[in-house]
Amino acid sequence: MEKLFSEFSPANAEDWKARLERDLKGITFNNLEVLDRNDIKIHPFYTIEDRSDEVTAVFQNPDWEICASIIVEDAKTANSKSLQELQGGASGLCFIINKEVDIADLLNGIELKFIYTHFSVTNNEQSFIPAFKKYLGAANITLDELNCRISFDPIAVYLADGEWQQEEAKQRFLNFIAQSNCSNISIDTTLFQNTGANSSYQLACALAQVNEYLYWLDEANRIKNIKNVEVSLATGTDFFEEIAKIRAFRTLLPLVFKQYDINPNVQLHIETSGVYRAPFDAYNNLLRDSIAGMAAVLGGCNSLLIRAFDENINTSNNFSSRMSRNQQLLFKEESYLHKIADVASGSYYLETLTTQIATKSWTYFQEIEKAGGLIAYFEKGIIQSEIATQATKWIQEYKDGKRILIGVNKYPNAADQPIANANKKIVGKGLQPVLLSDEII
Repeated sequence: MEKLFSEFSPANAEDWKARLERDLKGITFNNLEVLDRNDIKIHPFYTIEDRSDEVTAVFQNPDWEICASIIVEDAKTANSKSLQELQGGASGLCFIINKEVDIADLLNGIELKFIYTHFSVTNNEQSFIPAFKKYLGAANITLDELNCRISFDPIAVYLADGEWQQEEAKQRFLNFIAQSNCSNISIDTTLFQNTGANSSYQLACALAQVNEYLYWLDEANRIKNIKNVEVSLATGTDFFEEIAKIRAFRTLLPLVFKQYDINPNVQLHIETSGVYRAPFDAYNNLLRDSIAGMAAVLGGCNSLLIRAFDENINTSNNFSSRMSRNQQLLFKEESYLHKIADVASGSYYLETLTTQIATKSWTYFQEIEKAGGLIAYFEKGIIQSEIATQATKWIQEYKDGKRILIGVNKYPNAADQPIANANKKIVGKGLQPVLLSDEII
């Protein structure tokens, strides 16, 4: 083997660049560089010379929970759907609860000890906690035994609506933590991706949102009790960039925790983005969500929700729910993506991109914190303006044909033509989600 290698002379990056220019008849390495949405130059190839630091895996556990979203309007109906999802292959349930429900009816027949559960409550957190704890007590279960997260995220609601009473929201959050006697916090930052921010700015805003809650807890002398921090992110279809984005976020969160002298366990819940989900020629959404979902897995998610491919045109139905589960089952049972942790580790391109996104995100985050933090930045309108600028430039690239959305601005389906939404209205004062199909036709 040594003799085989000795017959080939070593080559460095400059040798490859010279060969590239010769083979492409004068086109240089620099000519082939492109600038991505983060203002990062993407090279045509990467070598070991692009890396200066030692390569280590960003995460150790390759497996993740296959999640289903359950909007709870009626407890028994939601229970029936939950059991169907679990029987179909889901290993996690994400409940969205906006009113009081009968917990016993909702969870009837569901073995909480063996699945991941996430309860997102908005207006009813004070009644939900005692009812849930009563149910667990009757079942002789403690919250610490479960892979369970209960999310009350008033900042996420404020960013979407643009209206709140800050001190009241802060006190409700602290009361929620005290009432639940909980060592976990769960934070939803998916809005930043869904409103069109680039990856670096998404992470900066997500870090700032996490920091707001840590600051509240620190002020109340409750931060040392926090053992688990779950953050929800959204992924799109820029496959390699999304992998790097999630890996970058994992490297940045400990830097924030260090300021409070804590080291909680990090869990990343990922949802596929809504910006690409066109309401026409909707089967293309399956391909987009497969790309976004696979990026989430390779980036290191702990739980993944692939949203229904036709959710923009239908209410939840058995077929689209089954397709969302089956995409993840294919990742596991046929692609074995749950067998090796951090497969991107050691890739010259992905390692470099991870570092570059992390660096830019941290710079943005520092700017936000210097201005007083996420809430102050939002109240000044700076976040809204920055994301709107990024989204407008991005949308224009689709309108100009520089970016392609199959079935929308390229190869439209003659039997399912896109129709401009003339009645589209901007509602509320907060960040507005982007739907590309509405914007580019």
